[in-house]
Amino acid sequence: MTKSNRTVNRIILFVLGLVAVVVGLAIGAGVLPAVRDVLRPYVTFPRSVDVPAASLWIIAVVCAVVIVLSLVWVFTRGGGGTSVAVRERSGDDAVTINVALVRDVMEHELHGVGDVVNTKVDVYQVRKERAARVRVAVRRGGDAVAVLDAVDHAVGVLDRTLGRPVPVLVHLTGGTRSALAKSVRVH
Repeated sequence: MTKSNRTVNRIILFVLGLVAVVVGLAIGAGVLPAVRDVLRPYVTFPRSVDVPAASLWIIAVVCAVVIVLSLVWVFTRGGGGTSVAVRERSGDDAVTINVALVRDVMEHELHGVGDVVNTKVDVYQVRKERAARVRVAVRRGGDAVAVLDAVDHAVGVLDRTLGRPVPVLVHLTGGTRSALAKSVRVH
């Protein structure tokens, strides 16, 4: 429900961070004698660098393009996560329902299901409509069909509670946390 791939984001952040560290060390070595002395056994820096003025303009333009592209990347990511699950307007009145209500209803309805380890609810703005994503961690070896039926019942209760249907994406997960979880949950 987001606009970008999490792995690609992490790789880009890692590469940008690595470049920032290298550039910071190079600048620090050129400016601070203490940093230069620490880096001297590993890197040889020239005493002076003659850079033509045209090259400086090229470097400045490249840096400006990178900054603009980075800002575009930052401001277009996120996929519209919101804390408002439902907003209804009637004349001058407005009713706003927070995602916490959706989370509480789903957790309450799934509390008695033995194969459910954990639930997490997020609400996103998708094409000018709010949609909920419900992630349910299912115990390893648990009955996924029974859990899906319980989630379907919980979504029905949620729709009746809110007074109108809300689009819901259900994501059943498993994994290490599900495998290591105890069979008894305490809330």
